Amino acid sequence: MKPGVTHSLLLILGGLYLCACSSAAGGTATIAPTRPILVYQTATIANSTPAGAEATAAAPSATPQIYVVVLQDTLFGIAARHDITVEELRAANPNVDPLLLTPGTELVIPVAGATPVAALPSPTPVPMKTGPVHCYSSALGELWCFFLVQNINEGLIENPIGQVDLLSADGEVLTSLQAIPPLNVLPPGLAMPLVAYAAEAPGDWVSARGKLLSAYNLAAEDAYYLEADVQGVNIQISETGLSARIAGQARMAGGEQTAEVWVLAMAYDAEGNVVGVRRWEGLGETQFDFWVFSLGPEIAEVKLLVEARP
Repeated sequence: MKPGVTHSLLLILGGLYLCACSSAAGGTATIAPTRPILVYQTATIANSTPAGAEATAAAPSATPQIYVVVLQDTLFGIAARHDITVEELRAANPNVDPLLLTPGTELVIPVAGATPVAALPSPTPVPMKTGPVHCYSSALGELWCFFLVQNINEGLIENPIGQVDLLSADGEVLTSLQAIPPLNVLPPGLAMPLVAYAAEAPGDWVSARGKLLSAYNLAAEDAYYLEADVQGVNIQISETGLSARIAGQARMAGGEQTAEVWVLAMAYDAEGNVVGVRRWEGLGETQFDFWVFSLGPEIAEVKLLVEARP
C-alpha cells in the first residue's frame, strides 16, 4: 500500500487545533466570552457495515488560492478547512516541509481533485463498530463533528472513511459531510473519531447521524507502517477542564530516527464522548509536548494513538 491516501478533509488537528470552551446546561457550551458553542448529539448507532455511497462535499473554488500560515496551523487542518486532501496540499507545495510549518509561510491551495493521486488496489471493505456523532457549532458558523469508530477486526484497519448527515427536524438530509480519520491506521480493539468539518452549516439542522463508507484490512505483507509507541507520558488537564497538556516520548521498535511519527490526542468528556482532538507530528524517537482543547464539555480523559511511517 502506498503512503498517505487517507486524509481528505480535516482538523486543525495536525492535529486538529480546537478552541477551549466550557459546558453549560441544555447542551450548550461557551468558547470564551465571545464565542458560544452549541453541542448537538445523536443516539448511539449499532455496528455498521460499509456502504457504497459517496459523501457529498462542498464545491471547491474554481482556481488555486494562496494561504498564509498562522500559529498552530498544520497541513491537516489547512486541508480540512479548504476541503482538499493532505496529499493534494503537499503535492501543490513540494518545497514546504510539513514538520517545519512556520507562520508566514505561503501555501498554494489547489482545486480539490486537481492533483493526481496514484491508483490503489480496492480490497474488500470490512465492518467496524460505530458510535454517536457529536457536533460543535461556533458563533463563526463553523461546524466540527466527531464520529467515533472502533476496530472490531483482528488486524490493522486502514483508511476508515465515514459520512455525517445533518438532518432537519423532520429527518430530511440537509447536507452530507465527509468524515475522515486523523491517522491512517487503527489497531484492533481501539477507537478514534472520524472528523467532519463545514465552514458553514445549514441554519435549520437539528441533529446529525453518521455512517461508515469504507474501511480496509491492512495486508499482512504490507510492512510500510513501523512499530511505534509512546513512553513517559504525562497528561495534565487544566483546572477549567477545557484543555490538557500532553508530554512524552515517541519510541520506534527499531530505533528509526528518520520516520515520520504522528501522536494523536483524543479528549473525552465524563460520558465518554469525544470533545476535541489534536495531532502532533515529529521525526523518529523524539519528545512531544502539545495541547488538546475541548469544543464542548470539560475534559475527563485523554487517550493517545501513535503511528509511524518511513
